[in-house]
Amino acid sequence: MRLARALLALLAFTAVVAVSPAHASTLGKGTLVRVEALTGNLKLAGSGPSWRVWYVSSAWNRQPTVISGTISLPLGRPPASGWPMISFGHGFGGVADSCAVSRTGGAPGERTLQEALIGAGYAVAVTDFQGIGTPGESPGVDGPSAAYAMIDIVRAARRLGPVSRSWLPVGYSLGGHAALWSGALAASYAPELAAKGTIALAPFTQWQLQVGSPLVRDPAGAASFVVPYSGRALPITHDFRPARWFTRKGLELIGLAGRLCVDEMVAAVAGLTNADILKDPVAASDEFVRLFAEEEAPLTGYTRPVQLIHGTADTLPAVFSEITTGQLAGAGLDATYTPVDGADHFTLLPAVAADVVTRAEAFFANP
Repeated sequence: MRLARALLALLAFTAVVAVSPAHASTLGKGTLVRVEALTGNLKLAGSGPSWRVWYVSSAWNRQPTVISGTISLPLGRPPASGWPMISFGHGFGGVADSCAVSRTGGAPGERTLQEALIGAGYAVAVTDFQGIGTPGESPGVDGPSAAYAMIDIVRAARRLGPVSRSWLPVGYSLGGHAALWSGALAASYAPELAAKGTIALAPFTQWQLQVGSPLVRDPAGAASFVVPYSGRALPITHDFRPARWFTRKGLELIGLAGRLCVDEMVAAVAGLTNADILKDPVAASDEFVRLFAEEEAPLTGYTRPVQLIHGTADTLPAVFSEITTGQLAGAGLDATYTPVDGADHFTLLPAVAADVVTRAEAFFANP
């Protein structure tokens, strides 16, 4: 079986449609539906066989779905047990299919970290998450489905190449939130795999503090690019009616959220206030607090250590990671927080790439 996987890796086959996505409900989690070779600038520097893949996972409503992503193997001969695997949760880039990182190649800082991991001998898988790059809408912030996507791409990788059952969820920004959920659900959702721990880099946590912030509640405050995306996703997963909460301009932005990636949405909301897009920012904030309460980082389920890393100059306050770490430790978990002096949300990953490799080595060294 291991030899067969190795041969598949060497072949790097392209555009093989194995099964229609409509038949996903009949397939096991992690089943590959389609595989294409990655080429050009989509391929990580220093990587060996690399693919864009479509695989079966679980949607926000726990029904089978097909999700896309990428799988990259290092150069050279794999260890006898296969390449140890990093499942990387990327930062939020938008929900349109054109924003899928398997199509864009991902943000420069994320690639820097992924290439450092590839160079250190780790296979790297990056999911696009549900509804981004594949049919259907993205559920936005849904911790369990994001975790399932990160876990099932490890299963998919093991069907494709010589990949170990030992793996590590590493995530950045909103992907850091997904990594925390992955660490909490790994043992119950995929007991045949061996999650070695969790690393969350500048993760989105403390949702109630974020969406209940004065920055959201102040009618004169600058509108956030995140709010239109939330207005688009919440009706999918909750009984949420945007017309009750959003102005005409806000509803227009919700429509644009289905087509614009983050940089474009930032430009679209520039100069707008909360009152321009929300009918009653205070009441809307209260509703967001209620709906996002279930998205707080889990405090149970982890079987291995959890590490949070956050830049002190991040506009996503580092204190959120500090609070979350304290809550995890208070629940009896092996949780640590590392502040990175002077790093902001965009300079953090290049600053800590070498450190993350060292941390990964320590995680995988533990039996």
